[in-house]
Amino acid sequence: MNTQHDIDYRALAEKYEAINRLLEERIQEEIAKNREKEQIIIQHARLAAMGEMMSCISHQWRHPLNRLLLLVEDVRDALEFGEINESYIDRFTRESIIQIQDMSQTINEFRKFYKPNIEKSTFSVGDAIEEALSIFSQSLKNHGITVAFENRGQQIAYGYPNGFSQVVLNILANARDAFVLKEIPNRQIQITINETNELIIAEFTDNAGGIESAFMEKVFDVHFTTKPHGSGLGLYMTQMVLEKMDGHVSVENICGGARFSLSLPKAVSMAKQA
Repeated sequence: MNTQHDIDYRALAEKYEAINRLLEERIQEEIAKNREKEQIIIQHARLAAMGEMMSCISHQWRHPLNRLLLLVEDVRDALEFGEINESYIDRFTRESIIQIQDMSQTINEFRKFYKPNIEKSTFSVGDAIEEALSIFSQSLKNHGITVAFENRGQQIAYGYPNGFSQVVLNILANARDAFVLKEIPNRQIQITINETNELIIAEFTDNAGGIESAFMEKVFDVHFTTKPHGSGLGLYMTQMVLEKMDGHVSVENICGGARFSLSLPKAVSMAKQA
């Protein structure tokens, strides 16, 4: 025979189960919302990075386009002065092809840069930095920024090489914007690669005035920015991409500027874990 105590216990257990189911449903809903929010942030960051890359392409194309324009304009003068002959045509064709190939190479670099890596792999940290610099160098030059970097190509990491190159682009763009915003003269970025037993650490040091102490703990927060028209996504995505590679990013102020350190697991250390 059931007692009143047994009935109350069953009712209480059923109530707790209902509460647990409700909480589980709420948790799953929040997880889904967070995933959707993260995907939206990633998409916005990619669009912002795409805009940055289109700006880089326009800078890279400016010289070959100007050169092609001069070549085309010269044809009319050459015709007028009777200078068009087989030698002229050969030179015109050769120089035009060089400029077109230069522009085509820029597009190939852009496509490679944004081709996502599906699986982690070993890659040279120095080469990944070089790829970012090859795309972004003209933008840096246009703003009077010099870069000191010696690529020895011996530091092999394990992760997503294209993702790391995009991270480097974010760091370079962040430094460039700081130089421009603060109107810093004698603009310099120094890139060095160090390593420990487990990590490869790429350091980017600039003389752009550093980061205000009040902002130091917020620079990697989503949508946090000190730029008038910034999205606040570049450094947030930098952190997210590195964490997916089991790495991390940190920043510190140094004399006259800031230093961003990008840490990645070494390929040998990951092989030992496997």
